Amino acid sequence: VQNQYEQQQSVDWAEIAQQLNLSERECLEANQFNTGKAQWIYHPDTFSWDMANRMKTFIKDNYPKPLPVNYTAVSNYMWIVMSDCVKMASLLRGEMAWTPETIAQVVELRKQGMIYKDIARQLSPVLNKSKVVAAYYGHIKSKVNAPLTCKEKHRIKELVDTHAEQMSFTELRAL
Repeated sequence: VQNQYEQQQSVDWAEIAQQLNLSERECLEANQFNTGKAQWIYHPDTFSWDMANRMKTFIKDNYPKPLPVNYTAVSNYMWIVMSDCVKMASLLRGEMAWTPETIAQVVELRKQGMIYKDIARQLSPVLNKSKVVAAYYGHIKSKVNAPLTCKEKHRIKELVDTHAEQMSFTELRAL
């Protein structure tokens, strides 16, 4: 693999399989040579379904259910960093890791006035807007239901003490 890569910048897996008397899939699964693999980061403006469909077809043809997908083979077939293949396969299934960073991105995009459908497209090519809505409102609900910190309680007390003289009894009671 290394020799072929260094000579022509691409790998002929059929030739390697024939030389080793193995199947292409076995060669793809066994190869550990990773030099020159590309990054594959999802961006809605540059996303290509050609590459995504190529990966999906390879997985479907070589790893029918219930076989687990071997992402070493996928990475070697696509000549893309394995972690990027795993992440892209997850995105193509509509799966999303709702990390604090992802939630923060959703919150920021909502602040900018972006609608949920467009936010979903920013995160994944196939993500359903209802998942974004659920994550967004789940985040808000967790904030609303979270107990107040000592710092927040102290700030509320300061504000009430400061403004109590200027507020009517009815306004204070509403607090």
